[in-house]
Amino acid sequence: MKRTVALAAFAAVLLASAVWFVSVRRAPGPDRAAGPPEEPRTQLSATRVVGRHQGERQFELDAAVIADEDGWVRIETIRNGVLYRDGRPFVTFDADLGRWNRTTNNLILSGNVSLVYDDRVSMRTERLEWRAADELVVAPGPVYMVIDGDVVEAASMEADLAEERVRLSGNVRILRKSGDVLEMEDVVYWLAEERLEGYGRGRIVLRVGQ
Repeated sequence: MKRTVALAAFAAVLLASAVWFVSVRRAPGPDRAAGPPEEPRTQLSATRVVGRHQGERQFELDAAVIADEDGWVRIETIRNGVLYRDGRPFVTFDADLGRWNRTTNNLILSGNVSLVYDDRVSMRTERLEWRAADELVVAPGPVYMVIDGDVVEAASMEADLAEERVRLSGNVRILRKSGDVLEMEDVVYWLAEERLEGYGRGRIVLRVGQ
């Protein structure tokens, strides 16, 4: 389960670096007629977005639309997203919509959010938030994960990067690839210590050898 930290930590880097810039390659499109623009804010269509931090590539993604909205950058139809570490890809992601706040560095991904880490960990949820000031990655709605063959479901997730703690809350169910089942109201992973804690009434079903 230790791999969970890389999955959660990806949102902390993605579009949340304090000093970064985005380069955009705009796909060819039809010429626009002369006259005042219909949209008062900057908006590009069919783009490849590249984020860099201190000259190093941090992420890339395809977007149907990227627009500037009063301090927020809106990114629609995120596909083929790649997050890099030390110049090498380690997380891929898709989402229907992304919103990044240039002042707070907060990032929100929403709609069919799908992440894959190292071909070993995958996660699906409808909303994922990076709260930069508190170094929290939050999925306020249901999450579904597959970690090294184990299936994990929970009503919500919160990852504290500073404390290396991942909390799964609400009807947590872990189906181990061995067939064992763990059900608890709350489960906390202390990543540095590789320790798991369960809270509330629960149930453990151990599969007996055939």
